[in-house]
Amino acid sequence: MVRRLLPPLLALLAGCASAPPPIAPAAPVTVKVPILRPLPCDPPRMGRPALPIAELKPASPPADTMRAYAATVAILKGAVAERDAALAGCSAPAAAAAASRSASGAPGGAARK
Repeated sequence: MVRRLLPPLLALLAGCASAPPPIAPAAPVTVKVPILRPLPCDPPRMGRPALPIAELKPASPPADTMRAYAATVAILKGAVAERDAALAGCSAPAAAAAASRSASGAPGGAARK
């Protein structure tokens, strides 16, 4: 009886005797998170342009549909350009500060050669 129980008992004890290697403690990691900065000015409120595609009927001929789509794209491109110009006016002080930093050679904006 002892001869039958001794080998499995020794195997169990040997298994418990070998501990896994110690795990190194976790090191802290610094993560840079961008923070939203307020704009220096309030951008103007843009209205929604009237789009020709909204006036199409289900029975509109294909030629009218294509003309309405083309006109809508042209209007939306103009609206995007207008929006970009309005936002560029609000971010001008930040761009001017970056230009003055690069011109003075200060860190934060290197002048290109």
